[in-house]
Amino acid sequence: MLQPEDLSPTLEGFTQREYDLLRRELAEAQQAVRGLRRQLDKAIAAFGEAQRAHAKMVATLTETMRENTTLTNERDLWRARAQRLASGVAHEADYGKPVIDITALAGQITEDEVNAIRKAMARLHHPDVGGNPDRMKAWNAALDRIGKL
Repeated sequence: MLQPEDLSPTLEGFTQREYDLLRRELAEAQQAVRGLRRQLDKAIAAFGEAQRAHAKMVATLTETMRENTTLTNERDLWRARAQRLASGVAHEADYGKPVIDITALAGQITEDEVNAIRKAMARLHHPDVGGNPDRMKAWNAALDRIGKL
């Protein structure tokens, strides 16, 4: 880059006044370039900081979405458990007892059919015939709920 000192003092065709004016203009131009360079460096640093902040925000939002999804799944699980408990059905994992949910059949089968199912399940699951008492209780609870609906 040309410096004011690089101009030779004996340029032919220039007066001393023109020469001094050129040196001053060159010094002012170089000062403006230094100022613009400082502004550019600040803008580059601000851009880098904005880029880092954006990356951090994206990472935080991603983690927040993962946590939100996990919490939503847990909420739904607990809500379903609460609904089962409110309706009188225990979940197998909660109490080690089998779950039988036949409430979808509530409007589709008659009281006689409910009694027939109850008798058939008693033949299969009643403890007196070697069946599982928990399974028998689960069937009775499910059939009682259907009878009430």
